[in-house]
Amino acid sequence: MGFTSAVKRLAVVAALALGMSAAPALAAGPAVILVVDTQGVFAQSKAGQSIRNQYEEQMKKLVAEGKKTEEGIQADAKKLAEERPLLSQDDLQKRAEALQKRGVEFQQSYQKKQSALQLGLQRAENRVEATLRPIFAEILKEKGATILFDQAVVLAGGADMDISAEVLKRLNERLPTVEVKPLTDAEIQAMQKANGQ
Repeated sequence: MGFTSAVKRLAVVAALALGMSAAPALAAGPAVILVVDTQGVFAQSKAGQSIRNQYEEQMKKLVAEGKKTEEGIQADAKKLAEERPLLSQDDLQKRAEALQKRGVEFQQSYQKKQSALQLGLQRAENRVEATLRPIFAEILKEKGATILFDQAVVLAGGADMDISAEVLKRLNERLPTVEVKPLTDAEIQAMQKANGQ
Protein backbone atom coordinates (compact mmCIF):
# COMPACT_ATOMS: atom_id res chain seq x y z
CA MET A 1 0.00 0.00 0.00
CA GLY A 2 1.08 3.54 -0.63
CA PHE A 3 0.33 4.29 3.01
CA THR A 4 3.54 2.73 4.30
CA SER A 5 5.99 4.71 2.18
CA ALA A 6 4.14 7.96 2.84
CA VAL A 7 4.20 7.41 6.60
CA LYS A 8 7.89 6.44 6.57
CA ARG A 9 8.66 9.80 4.99
CA LEU A 10 6.29 11.45 7.43
CA ALA A 11 8.04 9.96 10.47
CA VAL A 12 11.45 11.17 9.32
CA VAL A 13 10.13 14.62 8.33
CA ALA A 14 8.34 15.04 11.68
CA ALA A 15 11.48 14.11 13.54
CA LEU A 16 13.66 16.37 11.45
CA ALA A 17 11.27 19.28 11.90
CA LEU A 18 11.33 18.82 15.65
CA GLY A 19 15.08 18.21 15.56
CA MET A 20 15.71 21.39 13.59
CA SER A 21 13.71 23.44 16.08
CA ALA A 22 15.82 21.88 18.82
CA ALA A 23 19.13 22.45 16.98
CA PRO A 24 20.78 24.31 19.89
CA ALA A 25 19.85 21.41 22.18
CA LEU A 26 21.51 18.99 19.76
CA ALA A 27 24.81 20.75 20.13
CA ALA A 28 24.60 20.22 23.90
CA GLY A 29 23.79 16.51 23.83
CA PRO A 30 23.37 13.38 21.72
CA ALA A 31 20.38 12.80 19.48
CA VAL A 32 17.54 10.84 21.03
CA ILE A 33 16.22 8.35 18.50
CA LEU A 34 12.86 6.59 18.48
CA VAL A 35 11.59 3.88 16.14
CA VAL A 36 8.06 3.08 14.94
CA ASP A 37 6.78 0.18 12.84
CA THR A 38 4.33 2.13 10.68
CA GLN A 39 3.31 -0.88 8.62
CA GLY A 40 2.61 -2.90 11.77
CA VAL A 41 0.73 -0.02 13.40
CA PHE A 42 -1.45 0.40 10.32
CA ALA A 43 -2.13 -3.35 10.01
CA GLN A 44 -3.01 -3.75 13.70
CA SER A 45 -4.97 -0.52 14.09
CA LYS A 46 -8.75 -0.51 14.17
CA ALA A 47 -8.74 2.01 11.32
CA GLY A 48 -6.32 -0.05 9.23
CA GLN A 49 -8.36 -3.22 9.69
CA SER A 50 -11.56 -1.33 8.94
CA ILE A 51 -10.06 0.07 5.77
CA ARG A 52 -8.78 -3.32 4.61
CA ASN A 53 -12.09 -5.10 5.32
CA GLN A 54 -14.19 -2.45 3.58
CA TYR A 55 -11.89 -2.35 0.55
CA GLU A 56 -11.84 -6.15 0.18
CA GLU A 57 -15.65 -6.34 0.51
CA GLN A 58 -16.23 -3.59 -2.06
CA MET A 59 -13.67 -5.10 -4.44
CA LYS A 60 -15.34 -8.50 -4.11
CA LYS A 61 -18.71 -6.94 -5.05
CA LEU A 62 -17.16 -5.10 -7.98
CA VAL A 63 -15.52 -8.28 -9.30
CA ALA A 64 -18.79 -10.25 -8.92
CA GLU A 65 -20.72 -7.51 -10.72
CA GLY A 66 -18.11 -7.46 -13.49
CA LYS A 67 -18.18 -11.23 -13.86
CA LYS A 68 -21.98 -11.23 -14.13
CA THR A 69 -21.94 -8.54 -16.82
CA GLU A 70 -19.15 -10.28 -18.70
CA GLU A 71 -21.03 -13.59 -18.62
CA GLY A 72 -24.11 -11.82 -20.02
CA ILE A 73 -22.08 -10.39 -22.90
CA GLN A 74 -20.55 -13.82 -23.60
CA ALA A 75 -24.01 -15.44 -23.56
CA ASP A 76 -25.26 -12.83 -26.04
CA ALA A 77 -22.23 -13.44 -28.25
CA LYS A 78 -22.92 -17.18 -28.22
CA LYS A 79 -26.58 -16.55 -29.08
CA LEU A 80 -25.56 -14.27 -31.94
CA ALA A 81 -23.22 -16.95 -33.27
CA GLU A 82 -26.06 -19.50 -33.17
CA GLU A 83 -28.44 -17.11 -34.96
CA ARG A 84 -25.87 -16.10 -37.55
CA PRO A 85 -27.28 -18.29 -40.36
CA LEU A 86 -30.74 -16.76 -39.84
CA LEU A 87 -29.63 -13.12 -40.01
CA SER A 88 -28.95 -10.89 -42.97
CA GLN A 89 -25.40 -9.56 -43.27
CA ASP A 90 -26.63 -6.08 -42.29
CA ASP A 91 -28.46 -7.31 -39.15
CA LEU A 92 -25.53 -9.48 -38.16
CA GLN A 93 -23.13 -6.56 -38.48
CA LYS A 94 -25.40 -4.23 -36.46
CA ARG A 95 -25.82 -6.75 -33.64
CA ALA A 96 -22.11 -7.60 -33.62
CA GLU A 97 -21.23 -3.89 -33.42
CA ALA A 98 -23.76 -3.36 -30.62
CA LEU A 99 -22.29 -6.32 -28.73
CA GLN A 100 -18.77 -5.03 -29.24
CA LYS A 101 -19.84 -1.58 -28.03
CA ARG A 102 -21.35 -3.13 -24.88
CA GLY A 103 -18.08 -4.93 -24.25
CA VAL A 104 -16.03 -1.75 -24.59
CA GLU A 105 -18.45 0.22 -22.39
CA PHE A 106 -18.33 -2.52 -19.78
CA GLN A 107 -14.51 -2.47 -19.71
CA GLN A 108 -14.43 1.32 -19.42
CA SER A 109 -17.07 1.34 -16.68
CA TYR A 110 -15.31 -1.43 -14.75
CA GLN A 111 -11.95 0.33 -14.93
CA LYS A 112 -13.55 3.61 -13.87
CA LYS A 113 -15.21 1.97 -10.84
CA GLN A 114 -11.98 0.19 -9.92
CA SER A 115 -10.04 3.45 -10.15
CA ALA A 116 -12.65 5.30 -8.04
CA LEU A 117 -12.38 2.59 -5.37
CA GLN A 118 -8.57 2.77 -5.41
CA LEU A 119 -8.77 6.54 -4.95
CA GLY A 120 -11.24 6.03 -2.10
CA LEU A 121 -8.77 3.64 -0.48
CA GLN A 122 -6.02 6.21 -0.89
CA ARG A 123 -8.21 8.91 0.68
CA ALA A 124 -8.91 6.65 3.70
CA GLU A 125 -5.18 5.88 4.10
CA ASN A 126 -4.42 9.62 3.89
CA ARG A 127 -6.82 10.21 6.75
CA VAL A 128 -4.89 7.72 8.90
CA GLU A 129 -1.63 9.41 7.89
CA ALA A 130 -3.02 12.82 8.86
CA THR A 131 -4.04 11.44 12.26
CA LEU A 132 -0.56 9.97 12.80
CA ARG A 133 1.29 13.28 12.23
CA PRO A 134 0.33 14.88 15.55
CA ILE A 135 0.72 11.56 17.38
CA PHE A 136 4.34 11.29 16.19
CA ALA A 137 5.02 14.90 17.18
CA GLU A 138 3.45 14.46 20.63
CA ILE A 139 5.41 11.33 21.47
CA LEU A 140 8.67 12.85 20.22
CA LYS A 141 8.09 15.86 22.45
CA GLU A 142 7.02 13.79 25.47
CA LYS A 143 10.08 11.58 25.26
CA GLY A 144 12.46 14.44 24.46
CA ALA A 145 13.42 12.71 21.23
CA THR A 146 14.92 14.42 18.21
CA ILE A 147 14.64 11.75 15.50
CA LEU A 148 11.96 9.19 14.59
CA PHE A 149 12.75 6.39 12.14
CA ASP A 150 10.51 3.78 10.59
CA GLN A 151 11.41 0.24 11.64
CA ALA A 152 11.86 -0.65 7.96
CA VAL A 153 14.95 1.58 7.70
CA VAL A 154 16.58 0.31 10.92
CA LEU A 155 19.05 -2.44 10.07
CA ALA A 156 19.64 -3.64 13.63
CA GLY A 157 18.57 -2.79 17.17
CA GLY A 158 15.96 -0.24 18.12
CA ALA A 159 13.74 -2.56 20.21
CA ASP A 160 14.21 -0.43 23.32
CA MET A 161 13.38 2.71 21.32
CA ASP A 162 10.21 1.32 19.71
CA ILE A 163 7.11 3.48 20.29
CA SER A 164 4.80 1.45 18.04
CA ALA A 165 2.55 0.28 20.90
CA GLU A 166 1.99 3.84 22.12
CA VAL A 167 1.34 5.08 18.57
CA LEU A 168 -1.15 2.22 18.01
CA LYS A 169 -2.95 2.99 21.27
CA ARG A 170 -3.36 6.67 20.43
CA LEU A 171 -4.37 5.98 16.83
CA ASN A 172 -7.07 3.54 17.98
CA GLU A 173 -8.40 6.14 20.43
CA ARG A 174 -8.51 8.96 17.88
CA LEU A 175 -9.51 7.12 14.74
CA PRO A 176 -11.27 3.79 15.39
CA THR A 177 -12.70 3.57 11.88
CA VAL A 178 -12.40 5.21 8.48
CA GLU A 179 -14.96 4.91 5.71
CA VAL A 180 -13.69 3.62 2.38
CA LYS A 181 -15.92 5.15 -0.26
CA PRO A 182 -15.18 5.30 -3.99
CA LEU A 183 -14.63 8.83 -5.23
CA THR A 184 -17.47 10.32 -7.26
CA ASP A 185 -16.94 11.61 -10.79
CA ALA A 186 -17.09 15.18 -9.44
CA GLU A 187 -14.43 14.41 -6.81
CA ILE A 188 -12.16 12.80 -9.41
CA GLN A 189 -12.57 15.78 -11.76
CA ALA A 190 -11.84 18.23 -8.93
CA MET A 191 -8.75 16.23 -7.99
CA GLN A 192 -7.53 16.16 -11.60
CA LYS A 193 -8.15 19.90 -11.91
CA ALA A 194 -6.21 20.55 -8.68
CA ASN A 195 -3.32 18.43 -10.01
CA GLY A 196 -3.35 20.33 -13.32
CA GLN A 197 -4.42 17.39 -15.48
